[in-house]
Amino acid sequence: MKKLVCYAGFLALLGAMPTVHAADFILVNQDAPGAGLNDLTAAAPVGGNPGKTLGEQRRLVYQFALEMYGSLLNSAVPVRVRASFASLGKNAAGNNILGQAGPTSSYMNFFNRPLPDTVYNVALANALSGAKINVGEDDINSQFTTDIDVGGQGWYYGLDGRTPKGQTNFLDVVTHEIGHGLGFTGDNAASRVVGSPSRIYNRYIRTADGLDWSAMNLAQRNAAQISDKLVWSGPQVTAEVPLKLQPELALHISAPAAAVGDNPFATADFGSAASSTAFTGNLVQATYADAGNVIHTDGCLPITNGAALAGRIALIDRGVCNFSQKTLYAQQAGAVAVIIASNKPDALAPMAAGDANVAAQITIPTVLVTQALGNQLKANLQGLVAGGIGPYADHRLAAVLTDGVDAAGHAMRHVKLYAPPGFLPGSTISHFDQLTVPTALMAPSASATVIAQADLDLTPALFMDIGWTVNRGNLNLLDCATSVPVSSPGGLIPGANAMTNLKLCAKTSATVGDYRDCTGRYIQSRLEAKLFKPAQAQSLKMCLVGSKADAQYAAWH
Repeated sequence: MKKLVCYAGFLALLGAMPTVHAADFILVNQDAPGAGLNDLTAAAPVGGNPGKTLGEQRRLVYQFALEMYGSLLNSAVPVRVRASFASLGKNAAGNNILGQAGPTSSYMNFFNRPLPDTVYNVALANALSGAKINVGEDDINSQFTTDIDVGGQGWYYGLDGRTPKGQTNFLDVVTHEIGHGLGFTGDNAASRVVGSPSRIYNRYIRTADGLDWSAMNLAQRNAAQISDKLVWSGPQVTAEVPLKLQPELALHISAPAAAVGDNPFATADFGSAASSTAFTGNLVQATYADAGNVIHTDGCLPITNGAALAGRIALIDRGVCNFSQKTLYAQQAGAVAVIIASNKPDALAPMAAGDANVAAQITIPTVLVTQALGNQLKANLQGLVAGGIGPYADHRLAAVLTDGVDAAGHAMRHVKLYAPPGFLPGSTISHFDQLTVPTALMAPSASATVIAQADLDLTPALFMDIGWTVNRGNLNLLDCATSVPVSSPGGLIPGANAMTNLKLCAKTSATVGDYRDCTGRYIQSRLEAKLFKPAQAQSLKMCLVGSKADAQYAAWH
């Protein structure tokens, strides 16, 4: 259970600012013997994970994520993270809940807090105060689903980011969920009475029109959280948006007049890339007749109006069958591209194939559009024309990057928060928008483009906005300095990745000689992937020789 405590005057005797100290994250295994993190099912090493059982592989992935955060964040107080596996079911949108996490408690008015009467997740409150506020208690509670992992096939437990199609990267999801526990957590409109203390996260929520969450009344907050127009106004994230995110593109509809406009869309992981050329031309609704001669528009059986569809863009309703099957039938009928209209009023998300064999046959592009746009298009089929894909004419309508101004009136870009028309408890507000390009680690749905072992995108910047001290200096290995930055603006974490892998080498090596071999292979792999510069690799090597390697192995084994 989460709790809020007002801790005025706590540790006032200490007086001084806490000493900067790399955070120590502690895994608190909550699973019963033989289950979850303790599952004894035999497993073959995969993707750099040497675990010999399912449970051991899960623990190694979890510890990997904790070590990354430990290198990245500074805190003199250890962060204790509970972890377990359970059946988590589905969310309100009907999707599997992969994981869930949050703080075990929250505090305000503690010693050394940056802002008075402001609520902080306990791990951050401890870091800011420099001492354990919640004495004897854990700080973050997390759970991960067993629903997709029947026979150990749903989760990918590799540490290399090379997730096979059809599996979900466990490291990405663990890293995401711990992020919520560390402070990537907002209060929705019903969570806190207007005028009561605000969570630090909510201090940086703003509408695209410039109205701050703290200035809204309850009716405005209720409307804003389902408006699809909330942005993050924190200065560090805003400064790093141009380093990480590409400008969002719109699907243009150019005729008839009633349908003209710029519209957000989601892409597919099958077929060719969505191009402006492919989505320029006439739109025709794809149809087929069933045995009773009833006309259907869901594209789940071979299309029967192929003569009208040939050489044109197919408009198809979502539902009944998977995305790739719809696209293949449209392609076989002669369509050059497909627009799928959502059948529910929630935010868009990238489309997965659903059937690899079907997806392999697809050569045309597919995009998903909102239910509202789909209804508008179907109401204006006569003379319906798509005008290609390109920048939004009005950036205030952009799906991810929104025009705004700072206090001095200078134009800025803000990244959107997840605020879909259909409110989703646990997801709404507490994520970046699903359609960031590339997909953000803290988007509400897992994505194959996330590579958490190497790139945390805007997550460290948001942590800085809410008060965490993020390590952007060079990696230090037991007082041996390297030239590898722990992290850098834009979210790359080469030093945090190095520290994590070196510790993994130590923990899984039988001898110091094995440790040296393991670290050598790691450095070479980073060089080949061009993730380390030659000088950085050489500085790492110099810290991994002789007595230095002996000391590291002894400390981390």
